[in-house]
Amino acid sequence: MNRSRLGYLLPNLLAGGISGLVTLTYSMSYAALIFSGDLQSLLPLGIGCALIGAATIAVVAALTSSLPFTIAGPDSNSSAILAVMAAAIAGNFLASGDPSQLASTIWLAIILSTVLTGICLFLLGRLRLGRFIRFIPYPVVGGFLAGVGWLISQGSFKVMAGLPLEWGNVTALLQPDRLVLWIPGAILAVALQIAVRRYRYLWLVPSFLLGAIALVHLVLKLAGISIAEAIRKGVLLETFSTQEFWQTRSLFSWEQVNWSVLGARTDNLMTLIVVVAITILLCATGLELATEKDVDLDRELRSAGIANTVAGLCGGMVGYLSISRSLLNFKTGASHRISGIAAGLMCAIALLVGAPLLSYLPRPVLGGLLLYIGVSLLIEWIYDAWFNLSRLDYALILAILVIVANFGFLAGVAAGVVIACLLFAINYSSLRVIRNALSGTNYHSKFERSFHEQRLLRSQGEKLSILCLQGYLFFGTANTLLSYVRQQLLADPDATVRFLVLDFRLVAGLDSSAVVSFIKMKQLARQCDVTLVFTQIAGAIENKLKKGGFLDEEAEDREPIYHIFPDLDRGVEWCESKIIEMATFRRKRFMPFVLQLEEVFPVPEKVRPFMSYLEKLRVKSGYVLFQQGEIPDALYFVESGQVSLFLELENGQTKRLGTSSAGTVVGDAGLYRRSPHPVSAIADRSSRLYRLSNEAIDKMQEENPQLAAVFHQFIARLLAERLVQATAGVEILLQ
Repeated sequence: MNRSRLGYLLPNLLAGGISGLVTLTYSMSYAALIFSGDLQSLLPLGIGCALIGAATIAVVAALTSSLPFTIAGPDSNSSAILAVMAAAIAGNFLASGDPSQLASTIWLAIILSTVLTGICLFLLGRLRLGRFIRFIPYPVVGGFLAGVGWLISQGSFKVMAGLPLEWGNVTALLQPDRLVLWIPGAILAVALQIAVRRYRYLWLVPSFLLGAIALVHLVLKLAGISIAEAIRKGVLLETFSTQEFWQTRSLFSWEQVNWSVLGARTDNLMTLIVVVAITILLCATGLELATEKDVDLDRELRSAGIANTVAGLCGGMVGYLSISRSLLNFKTGASHRISGIAAGLMCAIALLVGAPLLSYLPRPVLGGLLLYIGVSLLIEWIYDAWFNLSRLDYALILAILVIVANFGFLAGVAAGVVIACLLFAINYSSLRVIRNALSGTNYHSKFERSFHEQRLLRSQGEKLSILCLQGYLFFGTANTLLSYVRQQLLADPDATVRFLVLDFRLVAGLDSSAVVSFIKMKQLARQCDVTLVFTQIAGAIENKLKKGGFLDEEAEDREPIYHIFPDLDRGVEWCESKIIEMATFRRKRFMPFVLQLEEVFPVPEKVRPFMSYLEKLRVKSGYVLFQQGEIPDALYFVESGQVSLFLELENGQTKRLGTSSAGTVVGDAGLYRRSPHPVSAIADRSSRLYRLSNEAIDKMQEENPQLAAVFHQFIARLLAERLVQATAGVEILLQ
């Protein structure tokens, strides 16, 4: 082997060996946590399952993960849930079951939980659903982790002293023979906590663990306590051989499995799958930030799925990506997948030939490590979260912690999600669902009308109310909208509002529960003689309104209470036309252009001379006044009829930008800018027009400069009014 390859392998093998030692210690701790108390006699089986899982998952994850330095294996979150499941199964057998069935049922429960978790993780990754797990509210995840910390802390005392930390066990735990068992572990946990929070050395935890193991054996040596006596007193793990583990496995029998007891633990299994998936994504994201390496979340789920399926079929327990051990591996020089393989092989060697040596691990060290992990989670989510989260989110974490501590993981997570959804609904309901509240006085359509009609619309603009909606409409936000509309309509003693426009352009979606509020709004509109106008409704929203009974067929003898338009501009244009139709002056159907011009021309006496420079046109529908891109040669006055302006798009389609009716001017901007027309002008119907050409303007300036000045003043006033109106509309919409 050349020096370059040796220099490449040694750092990875060394890093993998260190990570393997830490994984080995953690796996032993988790086995002791799960198989404690009534299950202590089955600890050899637990250690074997833990080491099989550690070895298999570490190797498979190293080969399939998106990060080459990944270290995977049993972890605290999954172990805490397995401990709850194992304790419940043991409790069922002690109460009414056959104790001979306990070993087979427990072992099959571990195997099934590992295999099913692996299959579900693989499917999540295969279907690329990893990103959706991130939608679980952050406080719910925090409350769950705090609950994990509490249960691990409780279980650590069971590992050290044989009793979990509960109110009923406080007196027993304070007895001298038990104090000497858990006090050293508590001191180790406190020392680790202080050291890790003060110093950021990755070698710190492994050094503390090795030092603590050596110190316990040194104290035993100085006190003259033999290994056998230390085991009897509960200071060291019971001795067992590798053969004992394989013998325990050989006791398994399908006939000895209690399927009813196993089926009752479905809630634990569901919780385990959800928790493992969330933890994998959290760990992967944390590694991505800490190492500045890209992580494929779906690939990590698939990797963990394959690893757990293989581990379960081999008889191992659940495991997955570990952020602390992977970081330790990365910081100690690992850059290749061989480091993870080396860590897994170390656990496999310990399982095959080193079981008696593992039995010499001190219980205070294993329990102290668990207590350190549990207290770390509690500090992070109970103490640190106080300074980092809002009081409402912090209260949710405490609530989930209390529920987990009293009713279990599934109840805690489920209650947390429900509470988070309620809080989200309350908070979202307080957001502004009405982005803009406009009226006909400050917002107008792009339909350009005569000065008479513009004056009328400004004077009667309060008859038109425009509400631009935003966000997602559900029972909370829809009720806020209904309350606003009710106040606007019922609080008006003169009942000036006749048209209510609801613009849905910025509405992301609508929940079925919101339809009730719209049905009540329709009833209110009919009561107040108000016409509802809906603009730019998405197809999905319109379908929900139809299915909910809002957009039903109106009776033939009644005026429709609602109308739907493709966009806000067309909806407002329709309302403006209705307001003009209701005005008294509309009884005069036609006003000659000369009379229209006399009311708006700066000097009315100049209108008659001005008319001599105009060319009268009668055009049919579809007549093109000018094309987009043409050089302007004239402007047009509309005496009657209607002309629309269209923008030709690159894809060949056209978009209407505005419409001009009687008493308006078309083409003036292009003529004065001396640039190609930006749009096309086409007559929508038969119209009467007056054309003022460039030649006529030049002739007017030469023959009658005073008239030309009055005309230019008229155009300047017209352009200024358009600019003011457009600017006001933009400012209102940007509020």
